[in-house]
Amino acid sequence: MQCCRLDVFFKHIFRHMFRHLFKVGSFERTPLLLVLASALVVSACGFQLRGSLDISQDISPVLIEQNSAFELAREIKDLLATNKVKFIESEEQVDATKTNARLSLLNESKSRRVLSVDGNGRAREYLLGYTVNFSIQIKQSKPSKDSISVKRSLLFDPDAVLAVTNESEILYKDMRRDAARLILLKLQARSRSYSDIKAGSGAANNTATNPVLPKQEDSSEKSTNTQ
Repeated sequence: MQCCRLDVFFKHIFRHMFRHLFKVGSFERTPLLLVLASALVVSACGFQLRGSLDISQDISPVLIEQNSAFELAREIKDLLATNKVKFIESEEQVDATKTNARLSLLNESKSRRVLSVDGNGRAREYLLGYTVNFSIQIKQSKPSKDSISVKRSLLFDPDAVLAVTNESEILYKDMRRDAARLILLKLQARSRSYSDIKAGSGAANNTATNPVLPKQEDSSEKSTNTQ
């Protein structure tokens, strides 16, 4: 379980290194040994890349309505393509009744608030947030609205304002990528739940149509036993 969270740990290390390099303007002080050790630990625990998301082919093809969430839609399409799941960007490409899933990205928003301050009352740490509202429809079922929120903390360094700004953009991009993964996981979960419900109702209808009759005794065998 700890290996699964190593990506978060190493992100903080690399961000600190990036900010440090930006301040000193030299690569001579780069902790190279730390980087090498991190790579060895990651490979040793069997860490998987972000694109290796296990998505079932049952949701293929997926109709994606991106609206104004262009960058999020691109992340979702990249994940689907990596996992060889077909997606459709417009109903004009195919009849909507032939799609197994419909994903509508309704809207997205970013937020930032002060998380902590220093002794002079200046912001020392920020909490960044990314929220997306979306709708999922599996085949001919009713659309279901949902939302996902991802948060990251950002340390503010007044001596490296440009580096902090760059790191903020990296964090928002990272949160958008995480949201794309979570949306697809929810999409797959809804698809499996829909299939289970259909399978259960089908089995119930089959039982009602063909009820199991009680076993009857053979009349000839019964008369023989009586004699």
